[in-house]
Amino acid sequence: MNIRIGTIVISLALLLVAGHAGMGVLMAEEQKNKTGFDLSFHHVGISVANLDESIAWYKEMLGFEEVMRMEQGETIKQMKIGHIKRGNCYIELFQVAGAKPLPEYRRDPNTDLGVHGLAHFGLQVNSVQAALEELRSKGVEVAMEPIDTPGVAFVFIRDNSGNAFELIEYKNQESGDASQ
Repeated sequence: MNIRIGTIVISLALLLVAGHAGMGVLMAEEQKNKTGFDLSFHHVGISVANLDESIAWYKEMLGFEEVMRMEQGETIKQMKIGHIKRGNCYIELFQVAGAKPLPEYRRDPNTDLGVHGLAHFGLQVNSVQAALEELRSKGVEVAMEPIDTPGVAFVFIRDNSGNAFELIEYKNQESGDASQ
């Protein structure tokens, strides 16, 4: 009986050690998949043909306000930079001397998805239809007509430099998290 109890105690001890080692492996794997810093989205950068005109466009069309302007000298390229915001949404606009205009094939959101790089950014609205009606009355250019599904509605419009971006409405979801 004592031998049996001793065997059980030794077996339990080995299981505990193995379990602890296994947990260490799992914890190490979890740590590998985590970062040690907080992260939140801050802004998107957009190259524009004329900084003043673009700041005015984003203010008139979408209600953004100018936060800051700066100029960068000859170190990289002569450029003017403007930061605009609405709520917690920031956009950094760049006017770079000698920049090439947006190629025609990049003006179509469907075609642009076939090119590596940032294809577009999205702004969430309460109603795509209401936002689009207001923007059309202001003369906005529609890059892709609205798509309306039971869960989401979206439309692509262009800014004054031809950059396409998406207005998106999540239906029956408070946060706009598509995974809900």
